[in-house]
Amino acid sequence: MTDAAPIPDVLVVGSGPAGAMVARDLARAGARVRILEQGSGPPPGTNLLKLLRRKEAMHIAPGVVLLRSLRVGGGSVTFYHTATPPPLAMFARHGIDLAGALERVQSELPHAPLRDDLLTPIPSLLMQAGESLGLPWQPLPKMIDQSRCAQGICPPEAFWSAQTLLQQAIRHGADLQTGVRVTRVLFDQGRAIGVEAQHQGGAAQIFRAGRVILSAGGIASPAILQHSGVEQAGDGFFCDPLRIVMGHVPAMRRAHDISMSAGYFNADAGYMLSDITIPANFFRAFTWAAGRPDQLLSYGHTAMIMVKIRDDIEGRIDPHGRPWRRFGPGDRLKMRAGVEQARAVLKAAGSGKPYVSPWVAAHPGGSVRLGEMLDENLSCHSPNLHVCDASVIPEPWGLPPTLTLLALGSELARRLL
Repeated sequence: MTDAAPIPDVLVVGSGPAGAMVARDLARAGARVRILEQGSGPPPGTNLLKLLRRKEAMHIAPGVVLLRSLRVGGGSVTFYHTATPPPLAMFARHGIDLAGALERVQSELPHAPLRDDLLTPIPSLLMQAGESLGLPWQPLPKMIDQSRCAQGICPPEAFWSAQTLLQQAIRHGADLQTGVRVTRVLFDQGRAIGVEAQHQGGAAQIFRAGRVILSAGGIASPAILQHSGVEQAGDGFFCDPLRIVMGHVPAMRRAHDISMSAGYFNADAGYMLSDITIPANFFRAFTWAAGRPDQLLSYGHTAMIMVKIRDDIEGRIDPHGRPWRRFGPGDRLKMRAGVEQARAVLKAAGSGKPYVSPWVAAHPGGSVRLGEMLDENLSCHSPNLHVCDASVIPEPWGLPPTLTLLALGSELARRLL
């Protein structure tokens, strides 16, 4: 079945930060834009079995689960609103100057460290402990409108997500369709002419457009490209693996703790440390897996430090969107060093016997790399087929990518206008 609506100028596949930004900017400039998003309905919460059924949690290595977000707004809705600046030099090496795009993005979106009154007891305790060890532990820039926060609490509407950009795109005439899973790009005489997709529980449908932008994420975009004949897509990826080091401390956790309030990145060692708050059911699962049943009732007094490493590009994402990889000696050495540093911080904070969660992964990317599969216009296989999401990041980085993806979306829109 072919969509009978007027053919748009641009079809954006995915509604995460990059897709939402490029869609908003193009629609605002007068382009006819259609956005196709696989996710729909309410979020599944934090039940791991539900996440696995929805493919928002995926096994990528023995004992390692990758978490991702399949919903309107992508990872900006789920993850921790941390505005780490993009690796400008990395992209400049591949012909993309993101400095101007970064300036445009920062001029309209919140991106500041938390005020002192928003640093709750456990993040403050960990920052003081890190500083006592000589670590450059400091508040991290957050995409939170702190003018909406009062009495130490930030309401849900203060936390920025790509849904804001999507609402703006719709006001400028963009069409957003949810529950649509794109399976492949269609070509005619070497040019992209649209995509084939499937509605939830429905038949295949063809959506035509003058230009196609894949912003479906580090797992889905390479799978779509492989189904479209681009076999190199998905050959290797990174996934920012992490472990959480936990320990009982005198301070009390609060319901409004903001994850990743403060921390630091050891660029030479290739790891990042920050405070983190995880749901209580994840805490119990990790605590049980670590062999610490004595701590199952200590959620309110448990300080948690996320250790996230800059992992090597490895493995493969197959055409069905199934990632698989191994973590080599270099990755394990980085993780071991980060975990030991986190243990030291927790002990300085008053924890007697810290323990460690299993490996988890997030932020898959580097699976359709700039410079190998994409040119400086993010074009792939056809001059009017572009990829704009975490899959294009050309080298392992190890830091939250949201601000980078927003800058990429802004820059691609500028080049297309």
